[in-house]
Amino acid sequence: MTLSITISQQIKAYNLAACPTLPEFLETAYKTQKSLKKNEQFRKRIEVIQGFEFNTASTQIEESNDQQYIVAAGLYAPSIKIFETSQLSMKCSRGLDSEIVKFCLLGDDYKKIAMVCEDRNIELHAQYGKHFKLRVPKQPTDMIYNPYNCNLLVSSQNEDITRLNLELGSFVESYNLQQETGVNCLGMHDQLQLGFVGGNKQLSIIDFRSDQVVQQLGVCDVTSIATQNLQVALGTKEGQIKLFDLRKHIPINIYQHQYRLPIKKIVMKDDMIVSCDAKILKFWQGNRLFTNIEPQSEINSFTWVKNSGMFLLALEQPRMGIYFIPQLNAAPKWCPFLDNLTEEMEEEEQQTVYDEYKFLSYEELERLDALHLLETAMLKPYSHGYLIHLKLYLKLRQQKGLDFEDYKQKRIQQNYEKQLEAERVNKGYVIPEEPEIEQPVKQIDPRFSKLLKDNDFTVDKKSEAWKRAHPSEVRKQISKTKKR
Repeated sequence: MTLSITISQQIKAYNLAACPTLPEFLETAYKTQKSLKKNEQFRKRIEVIQGFEFNTASTQIEESNDQQYIVAAGLYAPSIKIFETSQLSMKCSRGLDSEIVKFCLLGDDYKKIAMVCEDRNIELHAQYGKHFKLRVPKQPTDMIYNPYNCNLLVSSQNEDITRLNLELGSFVESYNLQQETGVNCLGMHDQLQLGFVGGNKQLSIIDFRSDQVVQQLGVCDVTSIATQNLQVALGTKEGQIKLFDLRKHIPINIYQHQYRLPIKKIVMKDDMIVSCDAKILKFWQGNRLFTNIEPQSEINSFTWVKNSGMFLLALEQPRMGIYFIPQLNAAPKWCPFLDNLTEEMEEEEQQTVYDEYKFLSYEELERLDALHLLETAMLKPYSHGYLIHLKLYLKLRQQKGLDFEDYKQKRIQQNYEKQLEAERVNKGYVIPEEPEIEQPVKQIDPRFSKLLKDNDFTVDKKSEAWKRAHPSEVRKQISKTKKR
């Protein structure tokens, strides 16, 4: 069985959704007029979940708490799909009037779903479909659900956070945080009953028991929030993940995405932090980078399947991504055959050669005035810096005049070293080296002198044996004689 493998930091990630779908195979076979029976890729294809795709792209994907269902939102047209893991296929699909900003699973399965849409409507779905629809006053940006008091919190582009109590069936008093620039994201700590509100200028912490703001941190441009125990991870627009202890104002650690794009989602589990931007999915363990996954399409969201090493990605392409990392954990209980597949499959080593590339750090890019090349195909994030094509690097140096500057500094250093050496010799600190005397050529050992004098060792170029062994030399001699 053949799978697509990506290797980063010596960690293998298996792409289980790399091969084309069945309709794509059929379309290719119809165009090429070739049977699929002899198509090796079709015979060895892997389709973990049947129909795991949308018409254009997917925007969000989540797994239910009972691990029996996977819910995904996508477009176009806007819709939400529910997949049943026990059957590895789609259970149902529901069309919507507008694109989904965020949806939340209100229970342990798919039977209660709340979703807020671009047209400022909140739709509540039950097992049979749409149950109720109501409108919020401002354009929504994020939404979370607090199961302890049945409050649905919706953030908007102003300072208010709208609260909808699902037990009462009505709106309750909103939170006014006095953030003029609006709210970007919401987060919640289940055990401590704390709510986190990330804005462009600060992070506000709300105690749900007293419905009051208990703390504010001066962290700007927060785009994603994740919590675990007494720690909270904040993703920013500059591609940083700042890890805080709730008892301190200073971050414990700061992780940097090389693309410097806004962080879209963070997941914390034990000592592992998983974060993603539009380009890459990174795994951090302690203070080091564990591995990363970089799909061909942009990432909108992801989810970590519980108690496994599988990750589901919502991408800017019709098919959703499925990645499996065996070194993190085993395969999910609803997909146990993956463990055997990864052991029996043919592994093709991919050797990446960067002979024509030059490694540059961020500071070197600033020196070359090449920061405008970030987030383009001309720079490849690699390790703690970037890879740039050698021809482009030399061209940038020439435009900046760094070649002449380096030559100038090199000549100055050479002249300085020569002058310093001359001063040391004149003062008697260094004895000048004496010129080397050529050694006479040693005479030939008399025991082998007969080799040069005995006629038996001479080569007779007129003999028939020499002419047969060197026919080209004979032809040259004949041609010379004819010319004469």
